[in-house]
Amino acid sequence: MLSDGDDKTNNLTALWQTQPVDDIDLEAVKRNLRSERTKQRWYMVIDSLAFAPAVYMIVTYWDKLSLAAQIMNLVIFTAAIPLLMYQLWLRRVAAFSKDSQTVDHLLQLSKQIKNNVKIAFITKHSAWSAVVFIAAFLLERYLSAEVAPEKLVKMVYVMGGLCVVLVIWYVWADKRQKRFEKQLKALEDVASHRYR
Repeated sequence: MLSDGDDKTNNLTALWQTQPVDDIDLEAVKRNLRSERTKQRWYMVIDSLAFAPAVYMIVTYWDKLSLAAQIMNLVIFTAAIPLLMYQLWLRRVAAFSKDSQTVDHLLQLSKQIKNNVKIAFITKHSAWSAVVFIAAFLLERYLSAEVAPEKLVKMVYVMGGLCVVLVIWYVWADKRQKRFEKQLKALEDVASHRYR
């Protein structure tokens, strides 16, 4: 004889088994992961090469910089190199993923999207901090009186243009962060339905 509790359990089990299940398009998940793998590899190359112009400028103009400007640049490089290494580490999930079981594709894609949120966050905050650095560098150049006024005006135009690009970069990174957060939420919802 079934007790009242067993009857309720059976009813809940029957109800649970009749719930509609959203099928995951596993081929789409695999395609997304392959696409993400290619993108992350290219991003790793671009992130690494982005240092080349800065290194060139520092090496070429180091002797022309005041002690304060040299210290500012050393501080920026000291902060930027660990950030670059961290971003490369975050990109590794998809960049070096291997074709494996279907379940792993969803897990790897979710991990990379989570890492993409972090990368977008870093990018966003790097943009505004670069604008602050540019302003501080221009102020230092002005106060040092080592730069001719006409050359300083050229620097202000170039750096001002760079600041406009950085503001656009900030907005773009903020939108990417929000898009990745939304994508991650959707993947987590799909995974939770799949593994219930």
